[in-house]
Amino acid sequence: MTASFADGTTAEADVLVAADGTRSAVRRQYLPHASVTDTGITSIATKTPLTAHTRALLADEVVNGLSLIFGDGGMMGMLHVMEFPWDADGRPKNAALPDTWPGLQFDNTRDYINLSIWSTDDRFPAGIRQLRGNDLIRAALDATTGWHPRLRRLFELSDPDAAFALRIATSAPVPAWTPTTVTLLGDAIHTMTPGQGVGANTALWDAATLCRELVAAAAGQKDIVTAIGDYEARMLPYGTALVADSLHNNGTSAEDSLYEAGIGGELALGGARAHFFLTGKIPALRRKFLADLRTTGTPGNG
Repeated sequence: MTASFADGTTAEADVLVAADGTRSAVRRQYLPHASVTDTGITSIATKTPLTAHTRALLADEVVNGLSLIFGDGGMMGMLHVMEFPWDADGRPKNAALPDTWPGLQFDNTRDYINLSIWSTDDRFPAGIRQLRGNDLIRAALDATTGWHPRLRRLFELSDPDAAFALRIATSAPVPAWTPTTVTLLGDAIHTMTPGQGVGANTALWDAATLCRELVAAAAGQKDIVTAIGDYEARMLPYGTALVADSLHNNGTSAEDSLYEAGIGGELALGGARAHFFLTGKIPALRRKFLADLRTTGTPGNG
């Protein structure tokens, strides 16, 4: 087959794998009925360098994990500290690290704090997705006036050029199709909200599953179209299940009761806060929570 690109170039291949994300050009041509819908949720993401000063703004429990924030008025948040094996100057924090991985390449990513907020579209000003830089930081501060000063300080210290707003989208279920030498993986076929936090892992599982099938085809154990069909027969059910699970978790759909006005929203907020508080304090609940994350829609079940 021949793939044509926007710059006028072409490439020949036996198999085309669409791994080109939520706005996949391949999906639009190959499966035009496979749609991605808006969940009615807008998010603002920020990136703050992790320094001695910004680290001091966070409790130890926050530094060592991912934290969900259930704010008043239906404003949700997530805080995630990202630490890498090299320091601010690009030197390995562990001097022995290069010896354990010959040829290791370091990128230019430095330790940082990711603080994101999200809520229904109507809780943000019109045109929020077109804002950039300091204007977007101010919008995040305006949306979190009742939040703790330390969290708001993270917004103030964040890198304006790294801030962005986006709509949260989700894939609609798509029926199985007749396999060919074109296939898809990751967000190109099952864009999911961050409600379960498994989008990237699912894409990696797709790649591993597809790889096994292509290796089998290369070894002559099955023909290439059968191999791709076997991959899709496994991928489509777990991808669809995880999309649905993500949509209905942690307020990533505008239909979530957390966003209801009045007593309904207040009760949902109180219930969510109590659930996560108890889960964090009671080991048995914490183990069950983690076990559910690992087994809900688990790709391996296919």
